[in-house]
Amino acid sequence: EMPLPDNTAKMMGGVGPFGSVEMGGMFSVLKVRAGQKRGDYSDPGWFKHPTGTNAFEWAGALSEPARFASEGGSSMPSRGKPAKDIEVQIRKPKGHSGH
Repeated sequence: EMPLPDNTAKMMGGVGPFGSVEMGGMFSVLKVRAGQKRGDYSDPGWFKHPTGTNAFEWAGALSEPARFASEGGSSMPSRGKPAKDIEVQIRKPKGHSGH
């Protein structure tokens, strides 16, 4: 790995509480805690989340998801044919039609 200049903060490959932290461009990490004393610039560490507030991977058995099946095998329901034939006049485009 190439060494960084002395006046440069590392922007790729940092480690956070949930894995790697990668930022592009300029950024700042500001850690503010309720119990920090005025003028105390020491690193308070990563935020400690209250119990039960973090997402986690489910390890239990998964039930079969409900499937919508009332329309049968096609996605568009059949509406039937119109009561009488409809005449449609089609004009194929030519040129710019005035615009």
